Amino acid sequence: MSRLSRTGFWFKEVLAGLAAASGIGYVATAYTVSRWLTRTSRSRPYPTPERHGLPFENVECVTADGYRLRGWVVEPPAARATVTLFHGLRHNRAQTLDRIAFLAAAGYRCVAFDHRAHGQSEGRRTSFGYNESRDVTAVLETVRQRWPHQPVAALGISMGAAALCFAAGQLPRLDAVLLESLYHDLDSTFRKRIGTRFPSWFRRFRRGVIWVTERRLGLRLEQIAPVNYVDGFAPAPVLLLTGSADGLAPPSDSERLFARCPEPRELAIIPDVDHTNMVEGGGHRYRDTILDFLERNLRRVRRAA
Repeated sequence: MSRLSRTGFWFKEVLAGLAAASGIGYVATAYTVSRWLTRTSRSRPYPTPERHGLPFENVECVTADGYRLRGWVVEPPAARATVTLFHGLRHNRAQTLDRIAFLAAAGYRCVAFDHRAHGQSEGRRTSFGYNESRDVTAVLETVRQRWPHQPVAALGISMGAAALCFAAGQLPRLDAVLLESLYHDLDSTFRKRIGTRFPSWFRRFRRGVIWVTERRLGLRLEQIAPVNYVDGFAPAPVLLLTGSADGLAPPSDSERLFARCPEPRELAIIPDVDHTNMVEGGGHRYRDTILDFLERNLRRVRRAA
């Protein structure tokens, strides 16, 4: 570490210590961190499906609490089912684009929206998937209205997977669910990010940040735990995927989530992949795992219909 880097680190640690020593400073810092964690992530989704030579439709829907969401529909010729895709925190629907490319090539209609407070959708703050569950419900209701006689699957990435879990009890029935890089509960995820995604001095304010955030969102921390909701998809088959090198949603988390899922359920650990490179790092093994799961389960639904 350079002298300048060491000086900057020391200075931040001193400031954090002074803030922690002062009651007013502690609350002010905790509130600031809470605002930063729940901030909006506005951006224009780029690239678009045109990068993969895919025609697409710009679409909108409105959530039960009044937020307008914006998304894409990618329609391959003679689509045989619909896959809805839900992106992760600090991303937008463009995060799903590489997934859309191989799903559309396999004959699946793809529907991807920006979550509230992300991309081009309306919203004042994020809630780590909890209130985003209303986005999931709105999107899936729209899909069921437009294509009522075809199977529907849902694929969520990180926060998008959590939003699917929180919505599980209110959803129109899904025919297949894919939960990718899903965290077990918010408290343990926050701890894992300190010193990696978040500065190490956040540790001093953890309790205060939680206290402030609970009051700002009107939620208790225990509510923001996908593990308490993941059993709500039954009888739909569930596939849990994570990377063997994922430090934020590690295989141990997926195994604990898997244990809470009723049958039918499947677990896939993709070798040498972390939280950020599932598609690129997972390559054909990742794609084949998803396509095989969808083919087996959606074919059964089509036959029953």
